[in-house]
Amino acid sequence: MANDASLKRHLAFMKGLGSQGMSSDESKDENARTISYPRVYPAWRSAQLASLLWKVDDVAATNVSVQIGKRKKLGTQLRVRPHRDKVNEEAAAPPGLPRNCYDANWLAKLSERQKRELRVQDGDYNFTT
Repeated sequence: MANDASLKRHLAFMKGLGSQGMSSDESKDENARTISYPRVYPAWRSAQLASLLWKVDDVAATNVSVQIGKRKKLGTQLRVRPHRDKVNEEAAAPPGLPRNCYDANWLAKLSERQKRELRVQDGDYNFTT
């Protein structure tokens, strides 16, 4: 990501987002040549944040693909992360993110206590790449 000009400005934000901001996945068959890990999205994540994370995933996949003139390491499996409509309602939302990182419908369902604990920043994050 640090080497991609369009995403470089988001590097500090992504580090602050941490692992709680990432999609989880489900493995299908760990003995297959290619393992499918369908994405399971956290219910709290906004579409804007999801779009940025998909761009980051695409750049990361390009960076780890087999390089021209080199062979794939023995024993490693190709990993596919298809998009699905599956949502994890129980995924913990990282606190302190800008308002537009959270899904508006998800935020509206929170109690006042939960909203205080979430410490949502009033400003919006600029997701442009």
